Amino acid sequence: MAEPEQRLARAMIDVLVSYRGLRLAIEGEVDDQPNAAQKAWDKARERITKGIAQLGLAVVYPAELRKLPTAQIEKALGERTLRFAIAGFAADQKPAWHEGTAELLNTFLQEAFMRIASEDEVRRAANRLHDAVHVLSSDIVSWGVAAERVAGPLGIDPGPIGRNEGQRRRYVSQIAALVVSNALLFHEELAKSNRKVKALAACLRAKSPHNELLNSWGVILKDINYHAVFEIARNILLSLPADKRLDDALGRAAEYVLEVARMRAAIQHDLAGRLYHLLLGDIAKPLGTFYTSVSSAELLLRLALDPKRWNVDWSTPEAVGNLLVGDFACGTGTLLAAAVQATLDNFVRATSGNMPPSEFAMARVALLRKLLEHGVWGFDVLQSAVHLTATTLSLPIADVLLKGINLYTFDLGMDKKGAAHLGSLDLLRQSEATPTMSMFPFGRAKGRRATDKARAAQAVEVPFMDLICMNPPFSRTCGDNLLFGSLGPGERPRVQAALRRLVREREVRASITAGLGTVFLDLADRYLKPGGRLAFVLPKALLSGADWAPSRELLAAGYVLEYVIVSHDPERWNFSENTDLSEVLFVARKKTNGEENGRTICVNLWRNSELPLDALQMSEQLRGEVPPLEETPHPLWVGNEKFGEAYTVDWSVLAKSPHWLGPLAFARVELVRVAQGLVINRELSIGTEKLKVPLCPLRDLAELGPDRRRLWATFAAVDKPPGSPAFYGHDSTEVTGMAAKPNAYLTKLSRPRERQKEGYAETLIEQSSRVLIAERMWLNTQRVAAIMLDKPVLANVWWPVVLHPELQTESIQQVLVTWLNSTLGLLLLLAFRTETRGAWVDFKKPLLEAMPVLDARLLNSNQIESLARTWKALENEVLQPLSQLTADANRARIDHAVAEALGVPSLAGLREFLGEEPLLTLRPFRQSSLN
Repeated sequence: MAEPEQRLARAMIDVLVSYRGLRLAIEGEVDDQPNAAQKAWDKARERITKGIAQLGLAVVYPAELRKLPTAQIEKALGERTLRFAIAGFAADQKPAWHEGTAELLNTFLQEAFMRIASEDEVRRAANRLHDAVHVLSSDIVSWGVAAERVAGPLGIDPGPIGRNEGQRRRYVSQIAALVVSNALLFHEELAKSNRKVKALAACLRAKSPHNELLNSWGVILKDINYHAVFEIARNILLSLPADKRLDDALGRAAEYVLEVARMRAAIQHDLAGRLYHLLLGDIAKPLGTFYTSVSSAELLLRLALDPKRWNVDWSTPEAVGNLLVGDFACGTGTLLAAAVQATLDNFVRATSGNMPPSEFAMARVALLRKLLEHGVWGFDVLQSAVHLTATTLSLPIADVLLKGINLYTFDLGMDKKGAAHLGSLDLLRQSEATPTMSMFPFGRAKGRRATDKARAAQAVEVPFMDLICMNPPFSRTCGDNLLFGSLGPGERPRVQAALRRLVREREVRASITAGLGTVFLDLADRYLKPGGRLAFVLPKALLSGADWAPSRELLAAGYVLEYVIVSHDPERWNFSENTDLSEVLFVARKKTNGEENGRTICVNLWRNSELPLDALQMSEQLRGEVPPLEETPHPLWVGNEKFGEAYTVDWSVLAKSPHWLGPLAFARVELVRVAQGLVINRELSIGTEKLKVPLCPLRDLAELGPDRRRLWATFAAVDKPPGSPAFYGHDSTEVTGMAAKPNAYLTKLSRPRERQKEGYAETLIEQSSRVLIAERMWLNTQRVAAIMLDKPVLANVWWPVVLHPELQTESIQQVLVTWLNSTLGLLLLLAFRTETRGAWVDFKKPLLEAMPVLDARLLNSNQIESLARTWKALENEVLQPLSQLTADANRARIDHAVAEALGVPSLAGLREFLGEEPLLTLRPFRQSSLN
């Protein structure tokens, strides 16, 4: 450390460092100076109030340090007694001075960090806001206000919401109450910096708080703006009975809001977003929308905006302010807010020490104004969501007066003229030609800008973006067909048909079967500049789902995948709130002409924390050097707990793979390496040994039979003959070993459920087989991946494996089933899974056909006989659930036979590693440092 006050000019910050992801300002004075302690404290506090730092350290150094040579100061600082105080967010904080060595100072810093990192205050604030919502919404329901009346200002069709009028009123009233409560909170923040706005407490003391709020919000709309915040809330108040009951309800709700306003640290968080999707009720699933957790948004956007990866002068407000960031399904704006904060953080770090605080404060305001007025673009179909986006972006900086934000709502559904509207996907309709010099790639589409006084639809010119961040709706066309599920039954099929037509006509690289996420990815690609980045939250099926193949092809052809992050934490497979679906985070850079492929950073999280500051710490580490998969992985430590591992792989190799799950298939890097070695090199690596294993794609040995939908459309399943033999179900209490018998029979329907050619049923029956591979599994409860029956069958949750004619011997079938239930077979099978919800996985036909299996054609007769003999010895034995893999004696016998037949070392260690995987056990990996 440099000598006190010698590093920078007096008006500058002494030191700005990253402390566990937070910006820490260190301000020092020497104790022989007048009022040294107060001066240091005032400067540390100023760094926080000006937005330069998130944590301040005021230090008073002993004067004797002046006499020491610079080379000796670092050692002396570790030994001398220092006087210090730590500044945080609290506006009325008084200095608490302590004396001690640098070791004690570090202890206090850690405690201060933990106080800021704690979710307790944020949860308390969210709970108080929830109380305000509950008070107001309960009263609205009790007044019997029709759902349609309250839903009008929200832009929500209450028809598909809930099962009855009572439910619809409750859901709509909750969202309306949240919008009003959010406006009350913004009102209070605005009053602190704008004299035109009467304090909320003063409004409550008026004879009619309802009328006073209407008047105050009218003044704000007329003289200040913030239409996205106050216009919807004001219209909601106008839709409610204007009597004393409403005054009382607003008064009680406002008391909770005022309590939230006093929690300064919590104001920095997206409180309303945390509640919004909880309150959506039954509409959440039809909309297919989930709120991105703050921690996930922080991690994703700080990686996407790693300053070292951008050709931007981050110290220049003009250059930083020119960044364009978009979200075509912005929801509550969590991702956009994280992008703004990450951008601001880059600016602060680049400018620290280069300008006085007063100048920095003005530059910060100018930058934020430019980013929010020109740089941020958000789109959604719900006015209530856009309202919350506006507050999410503006509330932490209510002192920055904005003319407006580019937040737009698009129509979804059929209009009065019979035209179908697809929300922001309507942007795909534009002209095919792309002007090379135009700022606007596809002309105009019509939307409503939420921050303008005029709410009529207007032409929207959407520019090419530098960064597009999204957590798009995931609803898809399968099962109960939730695609556009928020629409009524009269509209939904027509809008779905319009989307299919648009995808076909505009040559959209997407599979609607996978859901809207694939279509939004193509839309984002069309509006992204070369060199720009995509930062997405998507279902984990992106990595290996057959229906997501067009999206992988899009990214493989035009992008470098920079980061891909998955969670192996059974307590949180997801990165969105209110869902337990497995998800993935990724950052991809759009290639420029002639650009070569780089490397992809793969992150396997062992603990998927909900704390934003944990995400900050991990992002700081991931911005550094990350070694390749072949070397020791980069550990992600947060405090003394290991949160995961990271390593890089060659993007050019991964991009050409049939799926991308391989480097992220397992929590333990040892299993990843073994699986990748088998897949890529047909090589088994155990310790220092690398041994060739005779493997080939399953398609080289066999074809897979029909899926369950074809059977459903063609046959009726019955429990006794006559009929074609079948095997139905995968009950872990009944399917306990590698042998089975038919348990169902299929009779041909007189009228198929789908249009079919003559003789189709007979064609399906011809694909019956004695060997079945699981089509889907609960990995924590089920026991076997493959079975062999005494006669050929079709199956509903298994794939019939029809070996090529020359391989249809009983012994080769037994060899294949034995292999698939061995540790090596299971390892490869799991590496080719499509993960839906942690341990609930599918095995899709295209991936299974590409999966390496033991190549029976390359085995000699002794090897075949040995493995077939193992199947016969164990056919009636019980295998334990996969979650008990390490304790399964019969599995050990299978592994011993495989190792002996192939001449490879014992598989016991590998089986132990696989048996500890959270995917199988649902027990999280937890590792703590003892240092």
